[in-house]
Amino acid sequence: MSTWTSVSKLSIILVSGDETCDIYANGRNRIGVIISIAPTDGDGDPVEVDSAHLLDRLWLIDYVTESTLNWNGTSDWCYTDTTNAFTASPGLSGERAEASFDDDGTQLVTFYVYCAPGVSPKSIGVQVKTDSDHIIKSSLNGTHQAKVRLNPRKAVTYTLADVTWDYSRTSTKYGDDTKYVTTNAWNYYLSLRSPDNYFVTFSVSNYFSGSGYDGFFACNITPDNHHKNFYGGYVWYHEPHGSAYYFDNDGRSEAQVVNFPDGNKWWDYAKIYNRDNPDQYLCFTWVHSTTGGNGWHLPNGPLDTWREWFAPEIYAYDRYGNWGAFWVDGGDIVGGLNLYELNQ
Repeated sequence: MSTWTSVSKLSIILVSGDETCDIYANGRNRIGVIISIAPTDGDGDPVEVDSAHLLDRLWLIDYVTESTLNWNGTSDWCYTDTTNAFTASPGLSGERAEASFDDDGTQLVTFYVYCAPGVSPKSIGVQVKTDSDHIIKSSLNGTHQAKVRLNPRKAVTYTLADVTWDYSRTSTKYGDDTKYVTTNAWNYYLSLRSPDNYFVTFSVSNYFSGSGYDGFFACNITPDNHHKNFYGGYVWYHEPHGSAYYFDNDGRSEAQVVNFPDGNKWWDYAKIYNRDNPDQYLCFTWVHSTTGGNGWHLPNGPLDTWREWFAPEIYAYDRYGNWGAFWVDGGDIVGGLNLYELNQ
């Protein structure tokens, strides 16, 4: 078997096909770069190198100083072989980078570059070490001169002024059956206020998570009229939003609300994620349900007092990894759901 001793081609380009682009300096925005490499043996003939082995023999470097970027680092300029949700580049799904072959036999390797706040623009080249320990570089003074240039932008932190928080009436599965219970429900929608950008993922905490109560975060059964008025708040945090709550039989996304199986023998399902592009917003549901007789029965599920609540915290990230932090006041839900900025 021939020994890999050199390369006949070594170049680097952005996944987009460009040589330069911007990047948000937030440690999350990852820009894909493709390395094209044609390994050869001592006679200059092509050699096929195992994909995993090839990945281990490649480094991204500063085009001018030839110093290596930080592998899986947390400071300065870094790179890795996995992407994430925070890139505007099409076709990147978070899979591990793999070496592949171009039509002419050139092997292609994809890395992903990211950077910490405060860095300066960077021109990036590539270095390879063959099986004969021959080091070849694409750099200012290297054998090859291909490079890409990334220009950092200041990271963005979103505030209430940058988001929309609106609501609309929604239906429930048993809403037409008002013999014992009457339910009015509204969906609230948290989204980014931008014509060309949007949130791609949300990290949510503080809610009940047991079966039948998943996402339930606030209950207020007011003392008036024999505890007949139930006000509830729900956050539908499972991702992807477009499929996590979808039921083929009903042809819609829905989730359980007003769950009082003991005593009242009642539960319902609200229609949720009922707007276009559900993965670009976070859906909440607010309900007001009234019942007759002796009112709502406790205990039921996690509820053993008339008023219980969490204050959900939401970290919303756009497609570049910029984020905003918010919270919903579960202690004040009689009139609806209120969104606030979370102090960091």
